[in-house]
Amino acid sequence: MRKILAWCLAAALVLPLAACGKGEPAQSAAGSKPAAPASSAVSEAESQPESEPESESASSAASEEEKTASSRLEQENASSGASSAARSSSSDIKTLAGGSAQGGAVSLSLEQMTKTLVEKSNVQQWYYFTTGDQDAYEVLLAPGGQYGQSIVFQIYNSRGEELWEEKTKGDGSVTVSQLQLTPKTTYYVALVQSIGGGELTFCISPMSDGKAAGLKGTTAAAQEKKPTDTAAILEQAGGDAQIQAVHFPLEQKVKTVVERSNYRLWYCFTTGEQTQYEVQMAPGGQYGQSIVFRIYNSLGEQLWEEKTKGDGSMTLSQIQLAPKTTYYVALVQSIGGGELTFSISAGNTQGASVSEIQREPEQLEDLIFEEPFSLDETQIMFVSNKAVFVDEEAAKAALAPVAEVILAHPDHPVLLAGTTATDGEQESCVQLSSQRAEAVKNLLVSAYGVPADQLLTVGLGYAADPFPRGQDRDSKGNFVESEAVKNRRVVVLDANDPTAQAILNA
Repeated sequence: MRKILAWCLAAALVLPLAACGKGEPAQSAAGSKPAAPASSAVSEAESQPESEPESESASSAASEEEKTASSRLEQENASSGASSAARSSSSDIKTLAGGSAQGGAVSLSLEQMTKTLVEKSNVQQWYYFTTGDQDAYEVLLAPGGQYGQSIVFQIYNSRGEELWEEKTKGDGSVTVSQLQLTPKTTYYVALVQSIGGGELTFCISPMSDGKAAGLKGTTAAAQEKKPTDTAAILEQAGGDAQIQAVHFPLEQKVKTVVERSNYRLWYCFTTGEQTQYEVQMAPGGQYGQSIVFRIYNSLGEQLWEEKTKGDGSMTLSQIQLAPKTTYYVALVQSIGGGELTFSISAGNTQGASVSEIQREPEQLEDLIFEEPFSLDETQIMFVSNKAVFVDEEAAKAALAPVAEVILAHPDHPVLLAGTTATDGEQESCVQLSSQRAEAVKNLLVSAYGVPADQLLTVGLGYAADPFPRGQDRDSKGNFVESEAVKNRRVVVLDANDPTAQAILNA
């Protein structure tokens, strides 16, 4: 096997060297006319008049020399035990760009030398290949130059679990590694460079001696799951509400785009006789925020939730559902939007029963604000009935600790909810509180560099205020200014907080 890889590398190097032979040859010491390159001898002989036998002789000599060299090369290859078919496929380098996510991985052929360009930092290129009857393989990595940062070569299974990783060396030299894979199984390759970009030529080949080191931290039994057919994908937009959910059949891969933040797409499906199912999610690229996949019952109760990973790899989750029952799927992305391909398939897996899911409270990730953080008129004061700060520098100082927390958690969306005192009509108070929440957002962005798309705003006025309020009206209905200052505020909270979710879903 190593001889085959050595031949592949030699062939890759010889090709550009042969191209260099087209330049001007050096003059001999005697100043004689330079000899024509062997590769062009036949064409030059055809262009010469018949009265120049010397050219014909040179052409004949060059031809004989080519035959001798070809014969010698064939003998060397024959002695290495490599077949001519393997040599021709391996030495032919194929330029092939990968997909932007595991769900859109591009097919690779074993023993095919593949060249690609990793153009962006922390953006993966995805490929897939299927093993043969062998279980021992070698991976050859040949970077196109010297890089301060290595190109990382990762192998995943169909569940999106990373099984193995190797890096190129920073001096431009070739890396050859051995690993053991399950026969007749599809694997996925992800290429990524953390800083900058670079060219890489790589090849995955079976080892003839059948011996290789095992995968780091895993066994063949952990890789036996094969991906489902990716040929038939239905592009289908979801409904705007649960009652408008779009039906999709089991086993069908559905592709959609979540276009807006905190905007849900609704689908529904009906289970068969089975109770055990698998949910597969394949995002269309890399996203700082995950797309959330939720399952509801017909009463609008959320039963289950899973999120895609931010690196473009697939997520395969297990769940147990009641037979012959209709369930509803809601897709949402808290910030931005993204493409998602998903499917629900019958499987022989163990998962929580639907009754257990109904009893289990929703599992929330850690919130960056454990309690809503209130910025009332004692910290930030606005001009009366306007969204203008009385003292912008004082407002900046009050927002400094808020900005520090938000910047330390760039993957958490944050909701800024404006409220008002019970002074005026609710409709006008909603508009004013919304404008003040926007003013706080703009100050966080301009003064501290908080990403604008990480901040969501809403105006609640006073009637829709879910937070503890000051009693700004006494028992006789008189306005109490000392309590009103507590209600003129902007409340900061994690967008995944249950209160924030209730506000956003209202």
